[in-house]
Amino acid sequence: MNIYFNNFKKTAIYRAVKWEGFFNGSNFFNKTFFLIFIIAILIFIYGFFQNFAQQTLSRLLGLSVFSLSFCIIFQILNNFFESKLKNPQLKYALKEVIKNPKEFNLSSFLDYEAAQTAKKALDFIKINKISQINSTILFYFLLEEKFFKINFIFSRLNLNIKEIKDWLKIKIFSKKNNFQRNENSQTEDALFSIAKIAEKNKQKKIKITDLLIWIAEVDPFFEKILIKNDLKKEDIKNLIYWALSLEEKIEDKKEVWKYRNLSKHGSLGKDWASGYSLTLDKFSIDWEQIIKKQGFKEIIGHEESIKACERILTRQEINNVLLVGEPGTGRSSIIQCLAQKAFFRESSPEINNKRIVELDLSSVITQTDSLEATEGLLEKIFQEVVEAGNIVLVIKEFHNFVGQVARPGVVNISGIIEKYLRLPQFRIIAITNFAGFHRDIERNRTILDLFEKVEVSEITKRETILLLGGLIFNLEQKYKKFVPYLALRDIVEHSVRYLPSSPLPKKAIDILDETMVYVRRSTQSRLVLPEHVAKIISQKTQIPIGKIKLQERRILLNLKKLIHQRVINQNEAVDEVSSALKRARAGITIRKGPMGAFLFLGPTGTGKTETSKALAENYFGSEERMIRLDMSEFSNIQDVSRLIGSITEDGILTTKVKEKPFSLILLDEIEKAHPDILNLFLQVLDEGYLTDGLGRKISFEQSIIIATSNAGFQIILEAFKKENGFKNIKKRLLDELFKQAIFRPEFINRFDAVVVFRPLTKNNLLEIANLFLRKLRKNLSKKNIKFIITDDLKEKIVELGYNPTFGAREMRRVVQDKIENTLAESMLSKKLKKGDKIKIDSQTFQIIKLDN
Repeated sequence: MNIYFNNFKKTAIYRAVKWEGFFNGSNFFNKTFFLIFIIAILIFIYGFFQNFAQQTLSRLLGLSVFSLSFCIIFQILNNFFESKLKNPQLKYALKEVIKNPKEFNLSSFLDYEAAQTAKKALDFIKINKISQINSTILFYFLLEEKFFKINFIFSRLNLNIKEIKDWLKIKIFSKKNNFQRNENSQTEDALFSIAKIAEKNKQKKIKITDLLIWIAEVDPFFEKILIKNDLKKEDIKNLIYWALSLEEKIEDKKEVWKYRNLSKHGSLGKDWASGYSLTLDKFSIDWEQIIKKQGFKEIIGHEESIKACERILTRQEINNVLLVGEPGTGRSSIIQCLAQKAFFRESSPEINNKRIVELDLSSVITQTDSLEATEGLLEKIFQEVVEAGNIVLVIKEFHNFVGQVARPGVVNISGIIEKYLRLPQFRIIAITNFAGFHRDIERNRTILDLFEKVEVSEITKRETILLLGGLIFNLEQKYKKFVPYLALRDIVEHSVRYLPSSPLPKKAIDILDETMVYVRRSTQSRLVLPEHVAKIISQKTQIPIGKIKLQERRILLNLKKLIHQRVINQNEAVDEVSSALKRARAGITIRKGPMGAFLFLGPTGTGKTETSKALAENYFGSEERMIRLDMSEFSNIQDVSRLIGSITEDGILTTKVKEKPFSLILLDEIEKAHPDILNLFLQVLDEGYLTDGLGRKISFEQSIIIATSNAGFQIILEAFKKENGFKNIKKRLLDELFKQAIFRPEFINRFDAVVVFRPLTKNNLLEIANLFLRKLRKNLSKKNIKFIITDDLKEKIVELGYNPTFGAREMRRVVQDKIENTLAESMLSKKLKKGDKIKIDSQTFQIIKLDN
């Protein structure tokens, strides 16, 4: 038996479990004895207090003496059972016990539900003469007890508890699993491992949720269940946090006598204790009324930001908060939390009982007809705030009211508010975004110095899941749909990955709502499933998400062939990019950066750009999904701001990627960019994001980056002229580029592959000429004109356009100048009409009409 379970029977919690078994057991003797015991005590009380009970208590409460006595005894026993037996006081902290587990009775730290499970498991192994407890047995009895938290977790996982119990029962009682021989048994420190989990979760006792986490970590059967249902151990932990949070809310509501619950009804004295603010009240919203109306919501996340705000507001000097964050990160939630803490007197004395009042400055401006009138009204409002002495003022979009640059509908109130910001009685929380902070507030040093900045970041994925968990009960009731955990997990995961330009939790909340609407209107499903979430995200981003559909599977499997329909010869390049896409789409790539990153080296006209276009068309759906930058335009250090943006302009690259994260990014002539710009791309290729000029992270994880360069093309051309010249060509080329300091090794090493494009042979050029002419034929067919391609014409195009230095580019010019111009002129002069069948003379490039 487990060494830490040996003394379990000596613990108070074990006795509590036994008492419950005594009261609720099926043993006739126990129940009879207990009934006689109660009757005897009732008779004693009746005789002792007969006169007093009859004349006073029974009349006052309207109960018979016997009934009253029974209620009193039952309440005393119940209180004793709940407080002394079910929840015995512990003399030591779990953290201390874990350091010296053999000196303490570790099993005494089991809470009541965990003790119930442990007792049944221990009774089972004793009856069946099994040497020690193990995860499978604990798992079975954990499900057997029908605890609220466990039922909640498995229902949200959409797992059938009865089915799992049946499998466990077969596993436990099967003769094939001889537990007497310690098969499938964990080591003797099982309870110690569970206790460490509880301590890590900052709990005073070991709960059934800690048992479940341990089982998820060590039990092979549970591991198979998780794998089969696309679940991870982290998902179990997330659901446990959700279940514990829900249980805490339920228990809190039961305790109506708590100060927090009683104070929700408010008091008159609190309002009478402060000054009036009649003018302010006309142009403001009192957050106390908001939280009362919304029902005192639980605020999830932002603990450090909330503490920082409280610390600043508590100070006597510079006690003004500048809350900087993007809309949707939870800036209003921080205000709501501060308002609730002030209302419930759970903050510092300087904040408790204060009114958190949001001033609508836009309304003040619109209701005055001049700057002088606006300033006069604001003076009156700010004076009321100071005289009231119990107000913390909130101003949203603060950058619109202190900026140095005049804009329509904006008034600079810096001169008015500055003197008030210096007063300790005037506390303000100003809210802005990063763009407004850098553009307006940061430039106004006088105002900035009177604030302390608190940055508001996104809440974590786990916190977002917990937040969504608090919303879904109302949504489920509204839409009559059930939302399993997997759908919530995918909402958070997909919104983080595929909607990088929007912050958590807003984007996750929006996706949840849209998915619920979609499932109700467009499906017959009772459940909101991961595929429904993937459908909504795909519609919003045009990114293929979820299971690989048949059409996409065909594209991926035939990607090489599809690209080769446009690109001749360059097998290595086509192989590399198609393999990268397969890895990314299958979800097996381990790199953090973009889906793929490639450096194409080679002479002009060998197909570097054409390969990129073909990839954009075939995988991303259109050449419009290609973001193309000529890097020769970014050769100066000043061009960095043009690329990533600044407070005065949008970034050419960052803005496009933010708008179209699922794109192919083509960086032409990368060697001509300034070295500092190349350094920027080190982070992009390594981490998958770039910080723009306003401090925002722009994700490149859903993009493919292809950089092209002609550097060192002479080496390639010389190698092309020699037999076996391409042996080790890549190494020789890179060594020369490093020697000339064109690229640095750390930059080259960030790419998935460096691909050398070979010069094209005459046979290759014939194939390319055929591609050009076929595309032309396709365009003419749309106008109902048949175009016959001849071998003589292809050979003539190659003859006129062949140049090893410029590759196929000269051929493209020949087709344009000699053929397309002639056709255009004939069509405009109506010499060429619908229904004509033609070919082009290879010597004169004249149109020859043929009989149909």
